[in-house]
Amino acid sequence: MDRMNRPSEGGTDSERLWARTLFTLSALMAAFALVDLDAGRWAGAAGNAGVCCLMLSLMSQFPLVRAIVGAAAKRASPADLQREAERLRSARPWTEPLAKAGWTLLLGSLVLRALGVD
Repeated sequence: MDRMNRPSEGGTDSERLWARTLFTLSALMAAFALVDLDAGRWAGAAGNAGVCCLMLSLMSQFPLVRAIVGAAAKRASPADLQREAERLRSARPWTEPLAKAGWTLLLGSLVLRALGVD
């Protein structure tokens, strides 16, 4: 089964739409980062790359967001949410380091801008 037709994990049509939207926006931010890098705008490139990383990490965390919203409606226990978070971390181990890289790049962009580097 090819990648595009593979059933996603509990993927509803709205989740697939959000995932595709976030993927498209992250690709756009990556393109902006490359343009900024080519123009010598280091702070802008770091910021755009950071946003790209955060969007990609958020894209794979939709099941956790759905579980949190569902838990609020059903009054599920925090232990259930913790189990769901651990299950998602083990299924997608790259998500957390990618989010950390995104936040680090955004912080780096802020520091560069504070130092007067464009």
